[in-house]
Amino acid sequence: MSSELNFFDGELLHVAFSNLKSQKLRSGLSILGIIIGIASIVALISLGEGLNASVQQQFEMLGTDTLTILPGGGFAESLFAELQEDDVDTIESVRGVESAVGIYVSSVRLKFKDEIKSIIVYGSDASKAKNLESMGMVDVEFGRTLVAQDRGNILIGPRLANGFFENEIHLRENLKINDDKLRVIGILKRARHFFGAMFNSAVFTTLDDLEDITGETLTPFRIMVKISEGQDIDVVRERVHDALEKAHGKTDFQISSPQQASEVAGSAIGIIQLVLAGIAAISLVVGGVVIMNTMVMAVAERTHEIGVLKAIGATNTSIRTIFLMEAALIGLFGGLIGVAVGIALSTGASIAIDLLMGLEFQAVVSPIVIVVALAFSIVVGVLSGLIPSTIASNLDPVEAMRK
Repeated sequence: MSSELNFFDGELLHVAFSNLKSQKLRSGLSILGIIIGIASIVALISLGEGLNASVQQQFEMLGTDTLTILPGGGFAESLFAELQEDDVDTIESVRGVESAVGIYVSSVRLKFKDEIKSIIVYGSDASKAKNLESMGMVDVEFGRTLVAQDRGNILIGPRLANGFFENEIHLRENLKINDDKLRVIGILKRARHFFGAMFNSAVFTTLDDLEDITGETLTPFRIMVKISEGQDIDVVRERVHDALEKAHGKTDFQISSPQQASEVAGSAIGIIQLVLAGIAAISLVVGGVVIMNTMVMAVAERTHEIGVLKAIGATNTSIRTIFLMEAALIGLFGGLIGVAVGIALSTGASIAIDLLMGLEFQAVVSPIVIVVALAFSIVVGVLSGLIPSTIASNLDPVEAMRK
C-alpha cells in the first residue's frame, strides 16, 4: 500500500475490492439481496413488455374489420348474462355487416376408448365455418371442415388429438358423448393467437349436433362479426349497438373492436406491470437495508484498520470513498447477476407459456431496462453505504487505533 492513499490512483478501489473478498459470505448475502430485487424487476418488466407486444399482435392477426359481441355490460355481469337466440340474425340485418357467426359452448364428458374426460365443445352454424377460418380461429390442418349437411361429425383441436388422452386420436375415429357417437373428420391447426386458442383442446361441431348432445336450446356465448369491405368499423359498430339495444330493450351486451380491446388490454397490462414492479422493488429496498447493515458491521469490525489508514495519510474523504465503493461494488455485482437471472427467468417463462398454452409469446428485454436496472442497483448500494461511510470517516484516528 502506498504511504498516502489517493482517490485518483485506483488504490481506493483496490482496497474496497480486497475488503469484499475478505468477507465472502457476508458480501455474498448482501449481493444476493440485490440479485433477488433486480432479477424480479427485470423479469416482470420483460414479461409485461412481451405480453403487451403479444396482445397487440394477436389483435392485428384478428384483423381490423372484426367485431366481437359478448353478453353483459361488464366483466362481472358477463358471467351471468346471455345473448339472445336471434341476435345473429339481428346483427346480419345491419347495413355494413358481411356476416355474423355465433359461437356456442358446453362442457361434456367425452369417452375415447376406455378413458373418460371432461372437455369443452364449441358449436356454430356449419355453413359459416369458413368465416371463422378467415378470422384465423378455426383452420383445418388434416381432413376437411364442417358443412351444413354434417351430422355426427366433429373437428378436434391439435392438443385434444395428441396428448390429451393416453392414445392419439386420428381421423375417422369415433368419440362418444352419452349415447352419441361422434366421428372425427378434421383436426385443426394449432392456433397461434388467443382468439383461436380456445379450440386447441376442444371439440368443434355444428350447432344442431351440440344441442342434440346437451339436450338444450343454447344461446351464443359470443358472436364474431365481419364488416363489409370499405365500411367504417366505428360507424357499423354504432349501428350494431343500436340494433341490439332495440332488440333487447336495454344494453346488456358488449361490442369491442380489435383496436378498442387492444387499448384496454394494453392499459390493464401496464397497470399490472407497474404494481408488480413496485412489489419487486420492495425486495430491492430490503437488499439495500442488508447492505447498510453489512457496512455498519464492517465499520465496527475494522475500527483499528481505519485508524491505521488515517495514520498513514488517508483523509476522511478517502475513508468515506472506500466504504462507498464497497457498497457500490455490491450493488454493481448484484445488478449484473440480477439482470442475467431476470433475463433467464423471463425467457424460461415465455417458453413455458408457448408450450403450455400454445400461444406465440416472447419476453422483450429492452436495453434501457438493463441500463436502468444496473444504475438502480448501484444507486441503492451507494445510498445504503452513505451512513456507514460517514460513521467510518468521522472516527478519531487515535481512539480508533486503540481498539
